[in-house]
Amino acid sequence: MFSSNRFMRGLRPKAARAIKGIANHTPLGKMVFYHYDYMFRPMDLAFLVQCVTDTAHLPGSILELGCAGGHTTVFLNKHLDDLEGERSYYAIDTFSGFTPEDVQFEIGRGRKVEDYDETFRAYRRDWYERTMTLNGVTRVTAIEADVNTFDFSRFNDISLCLIDVDLYRPVMKALEEVIPRMAKGGIIVIDDCINLNKYDGAYQAYIESTERLGAPREIHRKLGILRF
Repeated sequence: MFSSNRFMRGLRPKAARAIKGIANHTPLGKMVFYHYDYMFRPMDLAFLVQCVTDTAHLPGSILELGCAGGHTTVFLNKHLDDLEGERSYYAIDTFSGFTPEDVQFEIGRGRKVEDYDETFRAYRRDWYERTMTLNGVTRVTAIEADVNTFDFSRFNDISLCLIDVDLYRPVMKALEEVIPRMAKGGIIVIDDCINLNKYDGAYQAYIESTERLGAPREIHRKLGILRF
């Protein structure tokens, strides 16, 4: 993954100034100048960091289901470095966008195929792993898989799980698999728990899960929470 910050820092000051001067008046500016590149707002990232801290006493693994290019993975792992913990971190993603089955399910819910057809397809596992290497992140194991068919039996006493797979079918399947494997004191965070956009399937899966468990609903901005 191209890093404008890393590239520019490697240049002599005169060269960096010249490149920025040219880029400032061209479309290259998007590649040279810093831009915020997280899918979470700062308040959301701050909440996720707090969840990592709140579960630091638990030895079980951290799971990130749906990791895209790995920006959030790097951010959270830098915080894990600060905590000096030894938890394993697993990132599970198709690395090829939504599956046809999941898209068809959303169409059945009245959504349009074009809402999801090309979304998140510009990723590959080796690119994600390269991003980890460039950022000095060594604890992450990347797994290329569909959560609908993935075997979660290897995991027990999960300390923290971030579910960011957006659509109803994979979010519900992830919750069904992860909930029985959570450690006491563990936390599940589900992204896109908003009943107002094309990813409202995540919200629906969260609501149904809280009803089934008899658990309180706790939503921070767009993050649905389950505590164990």
